[in-house]
Amino acid sequence: MYRDGSDANETVIPFGTTLIRMAATLRHPELLAYRDEFPLLSRSTYLNTCSLGALTDRSRAKLAEFLDQWGSLGARAWYTHWLEELVGLRDDFGWTIGRPAEEIALAPNVSVALASLASAFDAPGARDPGRTRVITTTLDFPTLGHQWLARTPLGVEVVVLPSPDGLTVPLSVFDAAIDERTLLVATGHVYFTTGAVQDITGLAALARSRGALTVIDAYQATGLLPTDIAATGVDAYVSGTLKWLFGGPGNAFLWLRPELLEALAPTTTGWFSSARQFAFDVASLEFASDARKFEMGTPSVPSAFVARGAMELVREIGIPRLHQRTLDLGALAIRLADERGLSVRAVRDDAWRGGIVAIEVADPKPVVDELARRGIIVDYRPGIVRLSPAFYNTEAEVEAVIGALAELILPS
Repeated sequence: MYRDGSDANETVIPFGTTLIRMAATLRHPELLAYRDEFPLLSRSTYLNTCSLGALTDRSRAKLAEFLDQWGSLGARAWYTHWLEELVGLRDDFGWTIGRPAEEIALAPNVSVALASLASAFDAPGARDPGRTRVITTTLDFPTLGHQWLARTPLGVEVVVLPSPDGLTVPLSVFDAAIDERTLLVATGHVYFTTGAVQDITGLAALARSRGALTVIDAYQATGLLPTDIAATGVDAYVSGTLKWLFGGPGNAFLWLRPELLEALAPTTTGWFSSARQFAFDVASLEFASDARKFEMGTPSVPSAFVARGAMELVREIGIPRLHQRTLDLGALAIRLADERGLSVRAVRDDAWRGGIVAIEVADPKPVVDELARRGIIVDYRPGIVRLSPAFYNTEAEVEAVIGALAELILPS
């Protein structure tokens, strides 16, 4: 123990008259070697991965590969290259949650994945007719609630649970709401508002004990939280490449528990769901025997190539290392914000925190706009400035952003 009270494995940083103690080194500093693969990082201080992961050179190279194939092969590229890339993307997505490619359905976004899944409950006898209630929460992304609100003319009732603390929705709140009328619980693995990680294993067990299903939106989790989805017991899982997989827009996926995959059939569909896709038989429909039964029309192949480039990097690094470094950067942001007197809306326990650190601001947009003018890219949601450092960020970048926020938010 040093005379100032710090440990030998801590570094003490003077901040005005305040000494800030933090770990001497954040885990996995070797990952900063990847910074050169992200051109955006040399042009700005980028702490907005929870909105859009930075573009890697590998994705740019894969997109160029697609364009070259299109230019040299035309439609033949479908059979010689592009269908195999889609197979590879299913495998990539399956790898992120510990499942085989055959259990993965591709979609252009989570809304389409959810629409395909929801359509399976429109069919007569798909589930117990007495179960018409869908439960979500006030902290969830609107896509989840809207998908089921659009089905209220079909008799669906949507229940939106409140958050007692503005950060989380405890299992006890779900426990009080799930009953014999509940068809499914649709909620996030990590809340997009606060970055809080939800106990989806406990939630799945609770829902199953009442005869209800769980549909989990994992967009703020996939690529950041190591996930063995089968071990959680959830029934359906949707996610995409936009954020912590660094793969840009245009790609998402749906996973269904194998028993449920076999039992359900969508009523919203497309030609990629057919078991005999290239028979072009308009008079009959036989669904694919695997998760492709929930796919729809022709996918965005350029987006698939971009995503595959990013997935190469994610698989090379490994999700555990990505998770650990991102957690450390978030913890650093929270400590620095606390020391500067900023109001932090975040879970303090690393075991239940994802990649988001929210700073409370009554009117966040002007603050975010001013930061952008200074070359600092973050985002906002009602009442908060949202920070999301990723593995490629440095400690100095986090300190600079917190310092700029303190200057703009706190009274002088």
